Amino acid sequence: MNTKSLRIATLAVFLINIVLIFLVDLFTIEMLPDKAISGNGNPAVILWFIELPMYLLLLAGIALIVHRERYLMHHNRARISIILLVLLAVSILLQVDKAQRIHDQIDGLIDEFGWLNQYTNTIYINFYSFLSGILLMLFIQSVITLIRYRFNQTR
Repeated sequence: MNTKSLRIATLAVFLINIVLIFLVDLFTIEMLPDKAISGNGNPAVILWFIELPMYLLLLAGIALIVHRERYLMHHNRARISIILLVLLAVSILLQVDKAQRIHDQIDGLIDEFGWLNQYTNTIYINFYSFLSGILLMLFIQSVITLIRYRFNQTR
């Protein structure tokens, strides 16, 4: 597959991922004070089985594009790694904050449901976890590129 086709396919998978994240958010029920607990089951869990493979496909597409185009080879490698690490840390902190807010909102109200239910889908599938995975993959790629570059220079 040439790079142009790979970019188009990755863009299509990216857009599908964004739509699926939106749909998971739409089908996740928000716990409201003084409201009854929903007994409708967890319709968003069906979307998980579509989102997770699509997300892995997106990560593979981005990794291939970055590798083929050698984006990480053309710039200051150490600076890119540090920037990616900082962005990853911020994204993870925002993810933890989101999870904590959802936990505080439902604390003690639905203990019998466990942690995968119609109220907690967005703890796992959301923009922050989406971004964190992409940033982690890019950070790992940048560190590997940096190590290879340094190793080749010492030869």
